[in-house]
Amino acid sequence: MDRRNEEGTTLREGNGRGNGQVVSTAEVDRGGLRRTLKNTFASTAYRDFNWLWLGQMTHAFALWLEQIARPLLILELTGSATQLGLVILTRTIPAVILGMVAGVIADNFNRRMVLIVTKVVVFGLSIVFAILVVTGLVEIWHIYLFSFLRGATMAFDQPARRAMIPSIVPAHMVTNAMALSTGSMQVMRIAGAATAGFLMDAFGVAAPFVAIVFIYIFAIYFTFKLRVPDHVRSGYQGAGRMRGDLIEGFRFAWRTPAVRGVLIIALGYFTFGMAFMQVFAPLFAVEVLDIGYGGFSFMIAIMGVGGVVGALILASANPSKKRGVLMLGLLVVFGLLLTIFSAVSYFHWVYAAFAVVAIIGMAQSAFFPLINSLLIEAAPENMRGRVMGVMSLDRAMMALGGAAAGILSDRLGVEISQVIFGLGCIITAVAMFTFYPPLRRID
Repeated sequence: MDRRNEEGTTLREGNGRGNGQVVSTAEVDRGGLRRTLKNTFASTAYRDFNWLWLGQMTHAFALWLEQIARPLLILELTGSATQLGLVILTRTIPAVILGMVAGVIADNFNRRMVLIVTKVVVFGLSIVFAILVVTGLVEIWHIYLFSFLRGATMAFDQPARRAMIPSIVPAHMVTNAMALSTGSMQVMRIAGAATAGFLMDAFGVAAPFVAIVFIYIFAIYFTFKLRVPDHVRSGYQGAGRMRGDLIEGFRFAWRTPAVRGVLIIALGYFTFGMAFMQVFAPLFAVEVLDIGYGGFSFMIAIMGVGGVVGALILASANPSKKRGVLMLGLLVVFGLLLTIFSAVSYFHWVYAAFAVVAIIGMAQSAFFPLINSLLIEAAPENMRGRVMGVMSLDRAMMALGGAAAGILSDRLGVEISQVIFGLGCIITAVAMFTFYPPLRRID
């Protein structure tokens, strides 16, 4: 039993014969901090998770460089918000078409090899696109083509990578691993935004695309170092069998109430929430807040700081109860924050807008790992790739939402359009809480 004395130390009582020990409060606090850090980064105790994590971080760094530079390149070439939205649509179409096929591939082939192949293909595409931008030959149709091909490779990357996590860490740590994976995306959002802003200010809009080429060398190396045991799979048995696997994946997703509910929530999130990063944020930065390219990069970096905090909080808590209700609550908060951001931007309160963006990052980084962990845990091992592939259909709504965001912004103004999309998130969450009881029962 422990008790405190007047000097603020903790007396650890002994066995009644004078062998009690005096332990300082600082030592107790340090012990608690060590336990918290150990719990937060528990998944890093597994070697292959670290290689997967490093591979994802370098991949995410390159992705965020592109996410910052691409919309600004489009605005430089066309000055059109509609073009921003249509490029997102083009990028997402192959993910929708190939998403379920990619899930079948992830369930029937070696997932490590799938990741390596996708990264090598992206490396080649990045070289070609960087040359076009550096030489000044890039045209808007090049961006559409590159976005389409880039989206096709991403369709195969995500199901294989996420389905691999339960093979690397124990079942009770899947949420922790997902949160750390999301946290790495947020860290790279900060690094990517800061680096992209610096490179564009110093060397022009082409510089981030050149940096992406070199970053992917490391992404390929880290993925190659993975030594994950192959999962239980039937092996490729021809196109006819793939068709049956596709149907089986759809049936499982539809007949499993928890999976069906989470997919519907993801549908609302991709439709109304994802347009902020892809369309609204660059428009607010350039046209409303008038903070330019550097300000846009800084905004995304601040969002990444909030994202890191949100992901680490989720990783430390590693919730195992009421995760369905938590997911719905986070979507409501996310929608409210998008609406508030539009309001403070309307009045040109730049610092308030940055503060709201940080909290948006926190909510988003806590929300998305919950979706992934709930889907992965609800599926058997040989079905995980297909379940993640089904979510590619939700990503179709990200494309439609992005296109609608661009068109509405041109016609109604960016502030009103963002409010509409924020309300869409709120309505989705409230409707599902009210009319879909299985979500409230998910632990």
